[in-house]
Amino acid sequence: MPAAERLAALARDHEARPVDGPTYRPMTRALAAVLVAGLLAWGARLILAAGSPSAGEMLAAAALAAVLLWPMPSILFGRTVVDGRGIRQGGWMGREVAWHEIQRVRFARVPLSPRLLVSPGFSRVKVFYSGSAALDDAFARIADELTRPDPAPAGKSGAARPGDAPPGDASPGDARTDR
Repeated sequence: MPAAERLAALARDHEARPVDGPTYRPMTRALAAVLVAGLLAWGARLILAAGSPSAGEMLAAAALAAVLLWPMPSILFGRTVVDGRGIRQGGWMGREVAWHEIQRVRFARVPLSPRLLVSPGFSRVKVFYSGSAALDDAFARIADELTRPDPAPAGKSGAARPGDAPPGDASPGDARTDR
């Protein structure tokens, strides 16, 4: 089945049975929260130990706190959705890809945050994180379906036939030469 037909079949399947789940696993969310809380507490302790910080130091501390806190709602409460429209992930760095845009996929089962890497043609690879077993299953199915080779057409086994050029030899119409 050609890739376009496989994408259409995936879209139909997920239209009927959408999958929704947290973007990150509970352990990943807990580690992020503890790390940010620890950095904020350490920064506050440094500022208080310095005595009376200047306005510039306070501004720098506030800017650093904002940078650390900005992505936290996405990490703690973000959702990933696989439905008939495609794959979406909300949050401060939200991303979306429609089924017809997908060229290549790879499902990476890494500790704490499995992810689906999606290449929508010539643009940047989009990474969608999975925080649940249901999303893991959906991502694995998408990757399996889109990376499975097409079966050889009837009568074409792929085996060499008498008269075929050996691998690595230029075909008669090939303009390259090895001189």
